Amino acid sequence: MARRRHYANAPITEALIDLRITHAQDFSPADLGKMGETIAGRYPTQEPMYLQSGQITFQQPGDPAQIEATHQHGGFRFISQNKQEIFQARMGGFTFSTLAPYDRWEPFRDEARRLWELYRPAAKVENITRAAVRYINRIDIPDPLPTVQDIPDGLPTVQLEDYLRTYPEVSADMPNKEFTANFFMQVQLWQPDLGCFLIVNETVVPPPDFETTLSIQLDFDLFREQFGEPWSADEDVAAWDFLEQLHDRQNEVFEASITDATRGLIS
Repeated sequence: MARRRHYANAPITEALIDLRITHAQDFSPADLGKMGETIAGRYPTQEPMYLQSGQITFQQPGDPAQIEATHQHGGFRFISQNKQEIFQARMGGFTFSTLAPYDRWEPFRDEARRLWELYRPAAKVENITRAAVRYINRIDIPDPLPTVQDIPDGLPTVQLEDYLRTYPEVSADMPNKEFTANFFMQVQLWQPDLGCFLIVNETVVPPPDFETTLSIQLDFDLFREQFGEPWSADEDVAAWDFLEQLHDRQNEVFEASITDATRGLIS
């Protein structure tokens, strides 16, 4: 395991813990809404969530299409007083997320666990079918506007390999490769020791200052689907222990994806 580091200027813009569930048949969204009174002190904003779906059918060739749309109540979103924490209590699952500034895993995990203990009986959880940890980072790299006349304003001039160890590599024979304006990269990696997938997304995102900064989003999504043997609600400790392992792996892949130059930017 990589040594856990604490960065004074952590680049995390959002961290999420997500659990998908199966529930008892006699469960309705109204059961989730009742949690609002219990957590109103910290989460005063309560918003309904809706699931929309549609179907288009044709009876005979040339006939007008028949469109059927459904609008189903799927649960509630609870937003903290400081707008930083968001708790989604859905019919099919539980998500807790926190926005920047992110401090440490322990208080984030503990608050998620506290909310889960309220959600589990309210949602009449029978099984946990999916567990995930996701961290979205924004790396702000110094990138002053180019002064060379032949380079259009706004194109990055930094070398990604100076800051990232995971990045798209363009062929050296590609004409004008140094003028790459944008990119999106996704890598899906199986983690056999954890029996889970790691999805890495990397792309250019709007920076806080276009004149001085190039911002790269580095997004790590780690999850396991429990199709055959889901975690029982009565044994959810195993699922939370697994979330702990996912978080440790996230630390490893983050450290494996950046250079010392990036560490200097966020320390």
